[in-house]
Amino acid sequence: MDDVVIEPWFHYHLTRTQAVAEVTKEGIRSHGKYLVRKSDTKAGELVLTFSNQGAAKHLRMEITRSGCRIQHLLFTNVAEMIKHFQKNPLQLETVSNENDHCAGSLTEVYLTDYVPCKKPALPER
Repeated sequence: MDDVVIEPWFHYHLTRTQAVAEVTKEGIRSHGKYLVRKSDTKAGELVLTFSNQGAAKHLRMEITRSGCRIQHLLFTNVAEMIKHFQKNPLQLETVSNENDHCAGSLTEVYLTDYVPCKKPALPER
């Protein structure tokens, strides 16, 4: 996790609620806006929070010795994962109606602009 603390899109101190507010500030125009933060619930894990048509989505990353795993993909580090999803879309399954959980479609989201961190990361040691 040490390699991400210098990245402008990494928010060490941001909660899930604060992350939602940041990536959805501009409503539908914020589509693709993203940031990376610490997981509120899983120590040592990171979360990619991004806007999908103005709604916040969260994908937890598993950080291991071999790299960063998100969805079914493994990357050497978090920065490589960000670059990948700037060129290749995240594919999200969407449910078209609450009563029919089988009827859905795929939505594609490219990571576009990041939310710059205003407070530098100073992890506890």
